Amino acid sequence: MLLTIDVGNSSISLGLFDLNATDPRPAPALTAKLSAATGRTADEYAVIIRGLLADKGYHGATACPIRAAVMGSVVPQLTHTLEAAVQKLGGDTPIPVTHIGGGVRTGISLRVDDPAALGADIVTNASAAVKLYGAPVIFLDFGTATVCGAVNMARELTGVSIAPGVTTSLEGLRTAAAQIPYMELKAPDTALGKNTTAAIRSGLVLGTACMIDGMIERIRTEMKLPPNAALPMVATGGLAELVLPACTHEIIHEPDLTLLGLYFIYRATAEREAKKGR
Repeated sequence: MLLTIDVGNSSISLGLFDLNATDPRPAPALTAKLSAATGRTADEYAVIIRGLLADKGYHGATACPIRAAVMGSVVPQLTHTLEAAVQKLGGDTPIPVTHIGGGVRTGISLRVDDPAALGADIVTNASAAVKLYGAPVIFLDFGTATVCGAVNMARELTGVSIAPGVTTSLEGLRTAAAQIPYMELKAPDTALGKNTTAAIRSGLVLGTACMIDGMIERIRTEMKLPPNAALPMVATGGLAELVLPACTHEIIHEPDLTLLGLYFIYRATAEREAKKGR
């Protein structure tokens, strides 16, 4: 089994995939989301992951089905900790961990100023979007940040847009304005709220949706696509379910996009290494 690890600023997403799967779009045997707590030790993360595996029946003689792991991390403080946690899972048999970076086969080119500075999650989502829907394609991520990017027909990631995420924006409002109330984030009933809570929900949810709709049109123009040209749009991230219904464009929701991307990248890289070894 392959353990996929997506380390974000707010959370860590885990996926477990069958390395022998022949399905071009395998379903993960396990998915889980943990808080991205830099104060946790490798031992603590190892215990948590063991518990998740045990819940899926991996205990006793099958305690650790993981034979390899692949990690995309935008939090350097957690990268080594989680790699050490994976090593602990293997006991006396070290589990190899592949990191998203130079030398891995993503299936796309990075036509940006500094490819090394591009977040692993962005590269992974772009790669997965192309693998699943072809190119050109627009990919979106609704998390700590709201990310919008595009891959052109030549399978080149041509750039991204990064804005504060919905929750991040709400936290910023609370920091700057003393009377902003604590509230449940949900879709507003109307664009114009009749109280502070409704007004903020409108600004955050509908405002983000309008931004996404506008960015999609600008990206289409920059890509010089004709009005009737197919341009799939795919979204992931914890807040996608909140924002997507308010968007006017038809956007496909892929909750496991990043985990699938890690799986695809690992398989492609492993196949290339196997061919080199022949």
